[in-house]
Amino acid sequence: MASPIRSTDRRMWLRATYVRLSAAWLVCCLCACPAGVFGAEPEAIDWSRVAKLKPDQKVLIFIESHHPLTLKELAALADAGLGPADRDPGLVVGMSKAVFATKVNRWVKGTSLPPGLRGRLLERFFMSGIYRVSLKMEQEGYKGPLSVEVTLPREGFGRRLLKLERVVRPATRNEIHVDSAQNRWLKIDYDEISAGQTVRISAGFRYLVDMAELLRHDLMLIDSARNSSFPHAVHRFLDPGHKIDPRIPKAVEWAAQSGPEPPDARREYLRLQAFLKQAVSYDKRKREKYFGGRAVYSDMGEMYQEIPVTLNTGMGACPDTSLLECAFLRARGIPCRTAGRFGHFYTQVYVSDRGWVSTSVTPTGIPLIVDPGPDHVPYQKWNPRIPVRTSRWEARIRIEPMEE
Repeated sequence: MASPIRSTDRRMWLRATYVRLSAAWLVCCLCACPAGVFGAEPEAIDWSRVAKLKPDQKVLIFIESHHPLTLKELAALADAGLGPADRDPGLVVGMSKAVFATKVNRWVKGTSLPPGLRGRLLERFFMSGIYRVSLKMEQEGYKGPLSVEVTLPREGFGRRLLKLERVVRPATRNEIHVDSAQNRWLKIDYDEISAGQTVRISAGFRYLVDMAELLRHDLMLIDSARNSSFPHAVHRFLDPGHKIDPRIPKAVEWAAQSGPEPPDARREYLRLQAFLKQAVSYDKRKREKYFGGRAVYSDMGEMYQEIPVTLNTGMGACPDTSLLECAFLRARGIPCRTAGRFGHFYTQVYVSDRGWVSTSVTPTGIPLIVDPGPDHVPYQKWNPRIPVRTSRWEARIRIEPMEE
C-alpha cells in the first residue's frame, strides 16, 4: 500500500495535470470558436435599426413561465404574432419553456404577453435537427449502376456547424468531399439499382447560430453597399455562366438605366426587385409540384428554367428568379452568385470592404449550397441521367437557447 505522503503527491500531480489539460482545451476552444462565443463580449445588435430597415425580419423569442403553458395562453401569443418556431403548436401546450417566432418590428414595438409569461429575444442559440432527401428511380425497366451526389448542411453566415452525421439507405459506399466553395457533397455509389427503388439520405446536424454575425451579412443592413473594387478572384462572378448570361438584351437594357457610376448593390437590388414585381409572378404550381413529390427530372438543372423563358412567360419560382437576379446584377457590374438553403434559392452579392452578403436571411435556415464559380450548381446530381423524382425533401429542427 502506498504511503499517505505518496498518495498526496499523486493526487497533487493528477490535479496539476488536469489543470494543464483544462487550460489547453480552453485555449483550443477560444481559437476554434467565433468571436463572441467564448471570451469576448458578443457584438451588440441594434434591434431598433433592424426593425426600421427590415420590419418583417424573422426573430426568435424564448418564452418562459412558472406554470405549464395553456391552450388559452398559446392562443393569446398567436394573437400577438408569436407562433412556435420549431414544433407543432399542440406540442407546446403543457411546456413551461418554448421558442417562438415573430417579426422584429412587432417585438421592438412592445409585444404584450399574457400575465405570468416573460420573453427574451434570442441572439445566440443552438439549432439541431435532421435533414432528409429521398430520390426515387423512375426509369421504366432500368437496372444498373447509379452514382448520386447531394449537398449536406454546410456552414454559412452566422452559422457554425458543430456536428454532422449521415445515414444512407439502401446502405452502400458513400463519402463526403468538400469543394472550393466549402459545399459538403455526399457521394453515393450503387453497383446496381432498379426502377422503383428509392435512395434515402438522412443527415443529423447541430449549429451554433449567432444573429449578430448573420445580420452583419444582410445586404439590407450593411452601412455601405457601393462597389468600387474587388479582389481578382471575385471577377469571375461577373462572367457569363451556365444559364446566367448578363449579355441578354433585357439585362443590358436594365443595367443601362442606372447610369455609369460605380453601382450601389443595395440600391440596384431594390431596383431589380421593383422590376421583377412587375415582370414575373411567383409560380406556386411549380413549388407545389416539387414539394409535393410529383416533379420528375433527368437532370436537377431542369428545375432552373432559362432566363428568357422566365421573362417571356412572366412566371417563375425561386430557382428561376435567382438566375435572373444574377444575370441582371452582373450586367450592372455587381458580382453575384446563387445560393440555396432548405426550402429556398436566392442570391449573394459581393460588396467592397464587406465581402459576400446575402439578399435573404433567416435565423432557422439550413444552408446547403453556394456557387463556386460563375455557373449555377444544383444541389443534387446523379449519373446516369435517368428520370428521378425527389419524393422527399424535408427538415425538422429544434432550437435550444444558449445559457446567459
